[in-house]
Amino acid sequence: MEVLGVAATQGGDQPAVLLRGKGEKRELTLFVGPLEAQSIAVPLQRIKPPRPLTHDLTLSLLATFHSHLRRIIISDFRENTYYATIYLEADGKEITVDSRPSDAIALALRAGVPIYANAKALNGAKSNQLPQ
Repeated sequence: MEVLGVAATQGGDQPAVLLRGKGEKRELTLFVGPLEAQSIAVPLQRIKPPRPLTHDLTLSLLATFHSHLRRIIISDFRENTYYATIYLEADGKEITVDSRPSDAIALALRAGVPIYANAKALNGAKSNQLPQ
């Protein structure tokens, strides 16, 4: 998936992250808090903070321990909440870590790794849409 951007919702009380599938063009909207939105907007806008932010620090720690972020998957939708899985490589082994989608996206954008959403998450998005 590609991150199209971060936008204010109607009423402006909660930002949303807009994603679109590269092949199928399916869309996914994740509602996040303002701090999470900022963490995603920083790499999208190619802003280089003078000191490492939390997600930059996380990637630095991974590199220090010879580990690498490989991909993230928005993997589930349960009880109006999205879930994500981070896939790392450490010592030649794949490790998975549970994550909030906003944190996983912020890391993936900084590391330049693929962002995926599985059918369960995409179907959850479909059933979560408000009637028009």
